[in-house]
Amino acid sequence: MSQTSSSGARLRPDERRAQILAAARRVLLADPHRELTVELVAAEAGVSPALLFHYFGSKKKFQYAVIEEAAAEVMLRTAPDPSLPPDEQLRAGIRAFVRAVLEAPQLYRATLLMSAAGDPDVRALHSDLRRVFSQWVISAVAERGMEITPVVELACHGWQGYVEQTLLVWIDDPTVSPEALEHLCAQSLDALLSTTSLTTTSE
Repeated sequence: MSQTSSSGARLRPDERRAQILAAARRVLLADPHRELTVELVAAEAGVSPALLFHYFGSKKKFQYAVIEEAAAEVMLRTAPDPSLPPDEQLRAGIRAFVRAVLEAPQLYRATLLMSAAGDPDVRALHSDLRRVFSQWVISAVAERGMEITPVVELACHGWQGYVEQTLLVWIDDPTVSPEALEHLCAQSLDALLSTTSLTTTSE
């Protein structure tokens, strides 16, 4: 198959990869709950599955490239907005994270499952994403005036695991609205942090 765009211009390898990844994003947005397959993306990009494999090497490497791009977008979207008050920074970041997941729930599920299964590349990427998000949450909590003790830091890291599991359950069985899900994730952090003073006084 000729390596040209729809306008007839020949594409460089990096441009072709970007075109295919953009097609993957369109497939996810069109039907967030549909499994992202090589065949669907190749058809959307106007290339053959064989050409997709040529540029990414394997289905696993293609999946990783899609996950990597999505993770970069999540980190960008959840970055703190210094123009907002501390409380709103935190709520806005949590909402942005939940909405990013709900735009591509199957991809999020695949990321967590591949990480849990021991895929080293996906596990490293997932760990990086968690570390960046957790540090952002801890910084935002500090901006609200709370002292970051070891207990508070542990609570923030544990809260992220709770959010991940909550999102996975919702993806399989969306019994509440996305807005209710966002509210639950945001309020659960406040509820968890409210217990840290009790933990400290009982030590």
